[in-house]
Amino acid sequence: MIKEWSEEEIKILRENYSSKGSKHVAESIGRSREAVMAKAVKLQLRVPPVWSEEEIKFIKRFYKKRGAKYVAKKLGKKQDAVIAKAGKLGIRYNGLRSWEIWEDNYLRRHYYDREKISISRVLKRSIPAILARAHILKLTEARAEKWSDSEKNLLRELYPDRSNSIEDISKKLNRTRYGILQQSQVLGLSRPRHQHEWSKNERGYLLKNYKTKSYGEMAKDLGMTYSSIAHKISRLGLKVREKGRPWTEDEKEFIRQNYKKMPTKDIARKLNRTVNSIITVVGPLGVSNSRPRPWSEEEKDFLIKNYSRISIVEICKTLGRSKQSVTSIASKLNLTKKRSLS
Repeated sequence: MIKEWSEEEIKILRENYSSKGSKHVAESIGRSREAVMAKAVKLQLRVPPVWSEEEIKFIKRFYKKRGAKYVAKKLGKKQDAVIAKAGKLGIRYNGLRSWEIWEDNYLRRHYYDREKISISRVLKRSIPAILARAHILKLTEARAEKWSDSEKNLLRELYPDRSNSIEDISKKLNRTRYGILQQSQVLGLSRPRHQHEWSKNERGYLLKNYKTKSYGEMAKDLGMTYSSIAHKISRLGLKVREKGRPWTEDEKEFIRQNYKKMPTKDIARKLNRTVNSIITVVGPLGVSNSRPRPWSEEEKDFLIKNYSRISIVEICKTLGRSKQSVTSIASKLNLTKKRSLS
């Protein structure tokens, strides 16, 4: 049952929300912060702007010369927040690398169809830096349509029932997962905690395979989540795997000679090791921080001629390059996988 708001609680909310915040109000009236914020949205209450005029002046004065770390420390803000705000103000730190034309083109092309974390990995920039640059380039996220009463009623019906997954609700309402979670918070909806009842066959499968299969593989086979497998193994007190076989000097030398010259998957296959084990050992061997092999003109010519004709896997095998390396240089060369019409 949802506890009704009293007139006294609403009065405290109105008087204190904008000046003292949701945490203070929640503690004063004995409600959760989520419930307080949801009620504040309904009452159209707002908190003051996060950035004061004095703070903005400080950013304008010191960010360009001293950088985000200095400004964040002086203002008591998070460094990412300072970077994002400086980007919106069009202020650039002199010590930061400038954005290249190919990066702007990549951002324009993929800002709407790829996850921000994926763009971050390709461009080797932080997510706040990407959001700030997108603001400068006038790239904005499309605003979601306002929720109708029928959608809200359907959400009230589906959300509390755990047999309806968030993904299923998302498809039925044609809303994003984030949109579902946000609106359920506004409506004060909650889902009961769920604990899976393990069957005898499921426990038997776990006992039989926990030493040879990964958590992800077992989760997929049983139709469960990674965390549920990990939790059950911990509860049963099972030792997951014996320590892996030691690395030989020949294996270490092979990695020193070939790391970043051939794909990590191929190295793992040659040594009969996992990719993760290769990635783990390259640090102690001192080869992980070496500069990547530069692209020759012959390799670039091959890529230009064949990028739209053959698969990336074939290109990687031919050139001895990783998939990330190929897609990154293809983006710099403005290459696409679309075939030209003859």
